[in-house]
Amino acid sequence: MAKISSTTRTRIKGITIIIIFLALGWAIFSAMKQKDSGSDVNEIFKKSNKTFEETHAIKKAKIRISSPNIANALQQMDAIVYSYAVDTPLLKSRESSYGEFIFKVDSYKMPELTQKLASLGNIDQQIEVADTSLVNKSLATEEEILKSKRKELADLEAAGNIYGSLADYKNRLITEIRAQEDRVKALRQSDTTLLYVQLIPSVVSNQFSWAKTFALNFVKALVILVVGVVVLYYILRLIAYILSLFGVKGFTASTLGSSYRYGYGDYYNRYDSHHGSSGHKRKVKRIYKDGRTSNQSENKEETKDEPKT
Repeated sequence: MAKISSTTRTRIKGITIIIIFLALGWAIFSAMKQKDSGSDVNEIFKKSNKTFEETHAIKKAKIRISSPNIANALQQMDAIVYSYAVDTPLLKSRESSYGEFIFKVDSYKMPELTQKLASLGNIDQQIEVADTSLVNKSLATEEEILKSKRKELADLEAAGNIYGSLADYKNRLITEIRAQEDRVKALRQSDTTLLYVQLIPSVVSNQFSWAKTFALNFVKALVILVVGVVVLYYILRLIAYILSLFGVKGFTASTLGSSYRYGYGDYYNRYDSHHGSSGHKRKVKRIYKDGRTSNQSENKEETKDEPKT
């Protein structure tokens, strides 16, 4: 097995350190991003909150539960909705770290249902409200209003030639009929409660989830970077090999990454061997026209410089 030179080992260590730091940076960034996105509960349940507020019901209740085992709580919540929902649930959404459910239950079953929900975790918030727009409404009166609006729409459609402002009035009338139907339906179900349940992980679960996300992102980034570096290395070797085939000096697969002088290495080596390196001064012998050599000329000059006795 061929030995790895110290220069190659140093380069490998440097690349390894860079890869580890990049993977750590990406893992921390991804985990913090997920933590920030999951910290604002109101932002998570913004859409479902709007659905709950806009749905007509004489009695409304909202319960928020934090569970140490969010996956198990979400599974149990499906069974609870199936057992207690009076009608088709308005909303049933399950995500990896939270859940939201809006459904109607019989009002007399609310205490029993609340105990079951408490078994899923801690009840952080419990609110029961009454829809003030329906409390003082009479079912008989609202049904008469709905009947009148439907008759008006039927007469309008029977007249024909609906266009312009008349068409706009028809569309507005259809919208009013739909709202009135929801109002009448809510009054007919006065013995039910519109329940809105929010399921979120507890603080301990959040920390575990953050650590888990950090570890997974670190391993994922590490694998991607290592594979990327290896692929890049062989791509560069392939490019160097292709360039060497075209006669470009200094670019060969064997010399990729080594310290060479881009085609001038042999020239510099030959020059140093013939003329000496900069650290060693080479003597040059000169021959003059009168036949004297450089050594004789130097001796003659030394004789002239001696004082006469």
